[in-house]
Amino acid sequence: MASKRPIRVALFSEVLKEHLDGVTNTLYQIIERIPRDRFEYLFITSYPPSERVHLPFPVITVPKIAFPTNPDYPISLPYFNRNLREALDDFMPDIIHVTTPFTLGNYALSYGQEQGIPVVATYHTHFISYIEYYFRYFPIFSRIIDFGGRRYMNWFYNRCDLIYVPTESIRDELLDCGIERRRMVIWGRGIDTELFRPERRDGVFMDRLCGKGTKRVLFVSRLVWEKELRTLAKVYDLFAETHPQVRFVVTGDGPRRRELERLMPNAVFTGKMIKQDLAKVYASSDVFIFPSITETFGNVVLEAMASGLPPVVAAQGGPKGIVKDGVTGFHALPKNPADFHRKISLLIDDPARAARMGAAAADYARRQQWDTLCTEMFASYERIVERFAPLTLTEETETEKVRGVAV
Repeated sequence: MASKRPIRVALFSEVLKEHLDGVTNTLYQIIERIPRDRFEYLFITSYPPSERVHLPFPVITVPKIAFPTNPDYPISLPYFNRNLREALDDFMPDIIHVTTPFTLGNYALSYGQEQGIPVVATYHTHFISYIEYYFRYFPIFSRIIDFGGRRYMNWFYNRCDLIYVPTESIRDELLDCGIERRRMVIWGRGIDTELFRPERRDGVFMDRLCGKGTKRVLFVSRLVWEKELRTLAKVYDLFAETHPQVRFVVTGDGPRRRELERLMPNAVFTGKMIKQDLAKVYASSDVFIFPSITETFGNVVLEAMASGLPPVVAAQGGPKGIVKDGVTGFHALPKNPADFHRKISLLIDDPARAARMGAAAADYARRQQWDTLCTEMFASYERIVERFAPLTLTEETETEKVRGVAV
């Protein structure tokens, strides 16, 4: 008997550039764990990896145009790649996986439905929450875009066969958008606890960076307005008045860095850091602040927790679902600098409490394993493909007998 061929997965992602953000980091965790005896992949993207990254499966690049306010996140133009349809037909995917609902995801969904192929989606980015940041000076237009965006999300995701949602709090927000509960399954994020761990603390390194005798409040992110940078800057101002020994450390880069440097003149800006350098900054800080309300998960929050750093996060979006308020960190009122200041002060002023919360955060993070999560995802692929598999002649005959139809 011939062996069963591997399941073929066509994965559509606007961006496959390595180390760009939490979305691409998640994708690479999945890619590293693909069981090659069970799966074959074809990647379709408009922003491929750099030449130093060699993916184990082929990559098709489609044309793109840069998004004016954020050039790292292009608008894909799949219909302008004349060979894409032929490549998909030749590959004959058994399942299609999309990571965004926009032009590339729409192309993938249309192809899948036309061919009768199941389509799954990972919900990485809460795009409708971005609207107020990009249209904040046009409130009427913002409301129109918000209404249209919710309608589009409803239309798109209710046509997918399965949606991997990172937290219960985000699932609840999607339910409010009209997305059907039966299509959603919670699929969190893992953490590399060999890389991110409390033992990487380096006091000498942090003293050189921030000065001796200081307390360090860390923020890690791409520097874009939708990360709620204005709230961050206002919290910084409050601490300048009440806690002169506190130094804010901003790790990351992005188009809003210069504006943020002007708003936080005495903060330490490290630029973008990865791997061991990033892990050292986490473990060597005292408190993690993350005011963003646009996250579906917040990988940086889990990285901070794994490093023994108690986080103070906005009580909205993904981070709310991974931080247990008062146990592994604190929730603060969204866009409320005074509440962030109060919650962080509780940790700065009480090192014993901060240590207890940091230890509880690290204990929680150690249980979030990529191997387990990826095993669950690959198993769900197999269940979906089996459910969509066409009946053989024998199976059709048996089905008709059960129905009492003469054959």
